[in-house]
Amino acid sequence: MKRLDAAQVQHKFDPEKVLYLIGDVNYCTVFLLNGKTVLTSRTLKWYSDRWQQFMRVHKGSLVNPEHIYSCVVVSSYLAHLIMRNGARLAISRRRVSEVVAQLGIDLPKAPGISTHVIKPEWSSFVPAHAVA
Repeated sequence: MKRLDAAQVQHKFDPEKVLYLIGDVNYCTVFLLNGKTVLTSRTLKWYSDRWQQFMRVHKGSLVNPEHIYSCVVVSSYLAHLIMRNGARLAISRRRVSEVVAQLGIDLPKAPGISTHVIKPEWSSFVPAHAVA
């Protein structure tokens, strides 16, 4: 029986070029700055243990805070992040206050939607299909 060479592939990523990771059981989809996505056989916990600078914003997602464009806070238990490529990632209700505090944002006192731009120097988003 012929052995597949693809099983031997090891992906090495520069954490600065990773936008965010989405976990699915024992696999992760890594979203890169150049618009590519890579499926890996590592868990989110594996990546979060090695990349301390990344933030766990949900059970299923890990983000690079260097590539957060803005944070939209609806209430003290409902918020989401807009990433540099325009992706919208939910923040779990139990982690809203922690993530907002790490980003240096104050939770709104009155109900209503507040948008906080984290990186105003980005005039536009990096297209998801861009290749660098």
